[in-house]
Amino acid sequence: MNGVNDILLHFNLFLLVSMRTLAFVSASPLLSLNVWPVWAKIGFAFGLSYVVAPTITTTVPSMTTDPSGFIVDLVLQVMVGLVLGFIATMVFSVISVAGQITDLQIGFASAQLLAPGSTAALGLFGNLYNLLFTLYFLGMGGLDGMMLAIMHSFTVVPIGALHLPANWPSFLLQLMGLVMSMAVELAAPLLTTLFLSDVTFAFLSRAVPQMNVFVVGLPVKLFAGLAMFAVVMPGIVYLFNRIFFFLFNELQSVLQLMGG
Repeated sequence: MNGVNDILLHFNLFLLVSMRTLAFVSASPLLSLNVWPVWAKIGFAFGLSYVVAPTITTTVPSMTTDPSGFIVDLVLQVMVGLVLGFIATMVFSVISVAGQITDLQIGFASAQLLAPGSTAALGLFGNLYNLLFTLYFLGMGGLDGMMLAIMHSFTVVPIGALHLPANWPSFLLQLMGLVMSMAVELAAPLLTTLFLSDVTFAFLSRAVPQMNVFVVGLPVKLFAGLAMFAVVMPGIVYLFNRIFFFLFNELQSVLQLMGG
């Protein structure tokens, strides 16, 4: 009978750990993409939980003797995983925002500008930025870092010990401001070049009214934007590195806040 109880206690712990890891996988960048089958995501979360569960010594409520306490802890684990995944996705969105700003200015996002309700995909620079940062993220061991973060979360935020600080709305607003500022900083060289191109063509349109600025300006802006992108590529890689470390610093900060 004691052996059965031990198995049930370990199963309760494993299930709670699995709920946090599964919620994190379903909300985190890259791992939550539709290209991954659902069974692969579930299997990955359960495999990670199988590694983490033996290292946890926290006593958890039993689903048979204390179902209400078990359900509360289950909901808390899902919340922790979703919050961590949401923060990682928000920081990851720096790349998408920078690409969309550039596409809107250079003209690659004309479909989204003229028809905001359309389901058009990201523009050229949006896809390019996402692809480059994804390769950089994987090459720098970003997935390993995210897995270590969720494993470390059980030490900082034990099961059943979630703490939401009173200033969490201000923290989210500050994070959103940092995300937007980093996105503008990433797109700033191209935006500056395209803005100067617009100013130049504005003067040319006044000097030569017969010139069709729209027809002439679009290929010139495209060439100028691509040329500037090639010139500032080392700086873009440097900003990728800043975003990479900023992501894990924010995950650590969120864990400290939730751990009290």
